[in-house]
Amino acid sequence: MHTFDVIVVCTAVAFIVLFAVILARQRYMMNSSGALPMALHRGNRWIYGIGRYEDGELRFYRALGWGTRATRVLRRGQVEVVGRRSPLEGESRVLPPTSVVVECRSAGELLAFAIGESAFTGFVSWLESSAPL
Repeated sequence: MHTFDVIVVCTAVAFIVLFAVILARQRYMMNSSGALPMALHRGNRWIYGIGRYEDGELRFYRALGWGTRATRVLRRGQVEVVGRRSPLEGESRVLPPTSVVVECRSAGELLAFAIGESAFTGFVSWLESSAPL
């Protein structure tokens, strides 16, 4: 075998292993308790990921990534739901039609994320279960 062939094979194997690690991370996170699929609106695009309820927080992790830190953290006592809606016409191409877009304010910042209808019910229950400030 030539040196070039060895480099190509090693690179291909490295990409396959990396892809397998990313998928294993995603599968592990989705199978843990308190996890839900969701999409976070950033700028003019939706970022898909996994939300996890942990210690009074909703933590958002990107679906395709190898990092272990949450991309976004919503603390229960600091979140106020501003509204909810169905995906708009432009969003319906990238979001499931049954999803609910939740618009909320957290620590003075407006943000939007999309989750399923039953996950929305769980989210609202989670918010309402916080202790009064």
